Amino acid sequence: MKKTSTFFSGLLLAIFSLFYTAIATAQTPLVYLENGKLVYTPYANQGQTETVNRVPDFSHSGYRGGGVTLPVLPVVETVSPAEGDCRALIQAAIDRVAALTPDANGFRGAILLKKGLYLVEGSLYIRSSGVVLRGEGNGVDGTVLNATQKSQHTLIILQGSGSGYGEVAGTKARITTSYVPAGVSSFDVAAGHSFATGDKVVIQRTPNEDWITLLDVAQYGWVASGYKTTFERTITAVNGNTISVDIPVMDPMEIRYGGGEVYKSNIVGRISNSGIENMRLESDFEGDSDENHGWNGIQLNRTENCWVRDVIVKYFGYAAVNLSNMSRFNTVQDCAMIDPKSVTTGSRKYSFNLEGNATSNFFQRCFTWGGRHDYVSGSKVPGPNVFLDCVSENTQADIGPHHRWATGQLYDNVYGGQIRVQNRKDMGSGHAWAGAQIMFWNCFSTKS
Repeated sequence: MKKTSTFFSGLLLAIFSLFYTAIATAQTPLVYLENGKLVYTPYANQGQTETVNRVPDFSHSGYRGGGVTLPVLPVVETVSPAEGDCRALIQAAIDRVAALTPDANGFRGAILLKKGLYLVEGSLYIRSSGVVLRGEGNGVDGTVLNATQKSQHTLIILQGSGSGYGEVAGTKARITTSYVPAGVSSFDVAAGHSFATGDKVVIQRTPNEDWITLLDVAQYGWVASGYKTTFERTITAVNGNTISVDIPVMDPMEIRYGGGEVYKSNIVGRISNSGIENMRLESDFEGDSDENHGWNGIQLNRTENCWVRDVIVKYFGYAAVNLSNMSRFNTVQDCAMIDPKSVTTGSRKYSFNLEGNATSNFFQRCFTWGGRHDYVSGSKVPGPNVFLDCVSENTQADIGPHHRWATGQLYDNVYGGQIRVQNRKDMGSGHAWAGAQIMFWNCFSTKS
């Protein structure tokens, strides 16, 4: 058994590792407790002389920004198993609750699916805020939803509407600080800006071709225009041309490598305060390599402050829970992905997955058996995102960011097979550097 920080220390030098200084110089720990509070020691990245970076504060992850107990909504609809396909029966109950007037907290209520087997031909949708689908247990004798459709599909979808960040025209301002370190929350923007405290903004990192050259990734098809990365934030203070934001910068921005910019955003269409709870999802399949059956157990698209808890997902081909399409501040806890069924190759068996600019999400106490990339992210996924107290058994590939510069992730007390971040070079049509500013803390890798 190998402790992860030793395992990949050599790999991280070229991507400005958060561990670099501590490993190379054995100085004061980057993070330590003093009088009951965390203290962060500044560090220099490779090639730097000034110790200005710091480990980002990853605590801004999960429901309502973290540290908030998940709510328990009252039951307002009850459904019992019926013969045959139950999709329309369950969907009708969801739609009735979605039509209710939300209370002062934005909650409409929970649909309780009584114990038993529910055959479901197709997908179930929650498209409104404040709606919870709850079972009476995730064991074989609890509430079992059986995906019967013989094609790749998602069984339960929490679905917001719209697209993009809703950039407010005329508000974009360049960042003028020559180097914005990792982990800081304040920086300067060009004079004449219109930012004010409370504004919702997007920080956009805008790399140039010098950055591409520095990383030596043009050979893998990377071009600067394709690697703009975006981070949603709220302005907490404005002092002249200096603005402060609620969540630290996860990836350094340097003017000589393209710098960055900030603009106001007005995002609409996300749903919130909805969840899936306490049930078991299984998929029909015809052999271990069958790919025409349930693919995702649960997918969250454009959701905010939603959750999945106490759900076991079995025999699906891709993911137990897939967070996508700008979903943020969501919590996935006490869930499992067991014995996925598909060909064991790329784009399959990603047990708990982040993609599509999903940010500030929190996975805790999850378990996998038989997956490939069990706790994983896709291209340019922006942090913070956190995996805490998770276990993987019988893994077929590695845990960690999978491709194309995902940033700002914490893997804390994760046990599994290979756990790493690496330059994947031309794998997957040019994955190259899988991630940057990734932290593995108290993790154990059972494979080299």
